Amino acid sequence: MKENSSINVDHSRKYLFVPTEFEKSSAAWPVRIGVYETTRHYHTGPRVLPYYNLIFILNGEGTFIQKSKKYHLHRNDIFCCFPQVSHEYFSSDTQPMHYLSLAFEGPHSGLLLERIGIKHCTPYHFNAANQNALSFLHTLMVLAENECERDQDLTRLIAFHEVFKAISAKTSDKDREEVCSDEWLERAKEHMELHYSEDINIETVAHYVGIERSYFSRKFKQSYHVTPLKYLQEIRISAAKRLLKTTELNLSAIAHSIGYVDMFSFSKAFKKGAGVSPNEYRSSVKQAF
Repeated sequence: MKENSSINVDHSRKYLFVPTEFEKSSAAWPVRIGVYETTRHYHTGPRVLPYYNLIFILNGEGTFIQKSKKYHLHRNDIFCCFPQVSHEYFSSDTQPMHYLSLAFEGPHSGLLLERIGIKHCTPYHFNAANQNALSFLHTLMVLAENECERDQDLTRLIAFHEVFKAISAKTSDKDREEVCSDEWLERAKEHMELHYSEDINIETVAHYVGIERSYFSRKFKQSYHVTPLKYLQEIRISAAKRLLKTTELNLSAIAHSIGYVDMFSFSKAFKKGAGVSPNEYRSSVKQAF
């Protein structure tokens, strides 16, 4: 890679990746990349996303807001929009932003971000988009434009991790080792979002983050205005609705797919959460089409 590589920002364009099973077996993988040229008064959000979105400021200025904290953006700054966390960002009226967006997901995405000093409490990194990282981002753009390349998933995964390696090389130990006071809450929330289909409950989640269960439940409700049990149930019911709407799986298969031990406990929880039985819900959404 040439050290003076850069991203072409003459116009906005974006690409979606379709991750292979090989990519999904790794710690994290890219799902979308795009480069955007904004105009005056550009503003997106408040909104939430289902994935991580790492944004590189290529030119211009703007502002990023997440968790009521405001960060002023300049060329070569990076920031991350975390999944299911409300955020917004907008351009300066005098110097609209050009930026690149790299969306990704995976069970250890958070650990990958920690390598570059990005955490829930520190989602912004000043002047971190070095030329080496931009070179590998350029590689990802080229791969997105040429989907027929053999072993593209392997090449894509390598380039994706090289982006983080390039930034990590310039990240101080202090930034990497900073501990967020509420980090265990975020890890618990993320654990439920990623592993709701497995045999987890509030006790196992509390154990996972190393917090006593009653204290965990109390702090979780204070932070997110919902009990952890209710939150886990809502995740599972939402997943059940998707399966009822888009598949022909029977109720027993759906129950096991979203973390319930049997069809009866699933049906009871679904009716309590959705107000109708799973079969009634499936009938209503099928009729809508």
